[in-house]
Amino acid sequence: MTLINISEPERPLLHGFALFRLGFRPFFLLGSLCGLLVLGYFILLISGMATELPSRWDIVEWHRHEMLFGFVGAIVAGFLLTAVPNWTGLPTVKGSRLAALTWLWCAGRACVFMSAKLPETLVMVVDASFFVGCALAIAPALIRSNNKRNYGFIALLLLLALASGLTHGEYADAGIRLGLGVVTLMMTLIGGRVIPFFTERRLGVSITRNPRIEKLTMMCTALAVLCNVITPDAPWLYLLFIAAGVVNLWRFTSWQTAKTFSIPLLWVLHAGYIWLIFSFFAKAAVLMGLSVPAAFATHSLTAGAMGTLILGMIARVSLGHSGRPLEIGKAMHIAFVAINLAALLRVFGWCLPMDTMTGFQLAALCWITAYGLFVVMYTPILLRPRLDGKDG
Repeated sequence: MTLINISEPERPLLHGFALFRLGFRPFFLLGSLCGLLVLGYFILLISGMATELPSRWDIVEWHRHEMLFGFVGAIVAGFLLTAVPNWTGLPTVKGSRLAALTWLWCAGRACVFMSAKLPETLVMVVDASFFVGCALAIAPALIRSNNKRNYGFIALLLLLALASGLTHGEYADAGIRLGLGVVTLMMTLIGGRVIPFFTERRLGVSITRNPRIEKLTMMCTALAVLCNVITPDAPWLYLLFIAAGVVNLWRFTSWQTAKTFSIPLLWVLHAGYIWLIFSFFAKAAVLMGLSVPAAFATHSLTAGAMGTLILGMIARVSLGHSGRPLEIGKAMHIAFVAINLAALLRVFGWCLPMDTMTGFQLAALCWITAYGLFVVMYTPILLRPRLDGKDG
């Protein structure tokens, strides 16, 4: 039995409410809102301005789970549901099916938040099943088109489901490491495709991709994150992260970053990839026992790479797939600066002459400013039809 019917005739809707016409619309909007609410409530909790968290997890565990599997998970879903039709020429879910998948994501957030009052198995199943649903949503188009190049994304979504499930039991730390590793692989793979492509199109330049460097980059990155999941305390692990950082930097040097400084929709993506490269070296520094906090590496990856790359990507993709010019105003330029400032404060706040809580609060304020501006500026775009009258 076919679980998802992708052969249903398309009925272009040229007017009205457009939220469920393509995957990027609900998940970019709700994912951004999730990031705002989770981070905002987390800061209130650790600052003592809020006292109740109706979850069976503690504050930090809930925060890291929801930022990874709630916020980042929604953006991953929105991107893949939008990209797969471009890759295959076949549609993914839309309309009522997309709405159902969106409600499943919402149910996961509600169950995790209220987990102290719900059966543990129910919470785990609802939470993890969202990624299984996403895999089922993209698999038919990839398989029918024989798009073997992108079959790996089905496996990565199923690994996210496994990682989310592990966080509900005694292997929670392994689940977080697996989830972070999967997202790191996605950023390395997708970033390596779209950042040079967007740069070429906007600047009218040609960027050379060396197939050997591309394969070496993915192999080194995959090996580093896999070993980090399986043997996080191995004394030689830092060597793998140094290697991953070096090959990613080698790859990055051909992307003509210096020419993007005057174009916000480009430089923010390049900045996000710089954070990703830095996170590999930061992880190596932590593993080597250097005098840096353990969170130095984690937040280089999360607040730095994920926060910046996601904001740049959803800003660019939302414009392109809504038929709008690839231009932003001052508000989003401020957002791009703010998200990088948030990362700098969170990663290097321990070096500054301020107490830890003040650093947390300032970083959170910058993050909320960045994603708050996105929500304000892009909600009308995500709710309304394409300007060119096409469906999507």
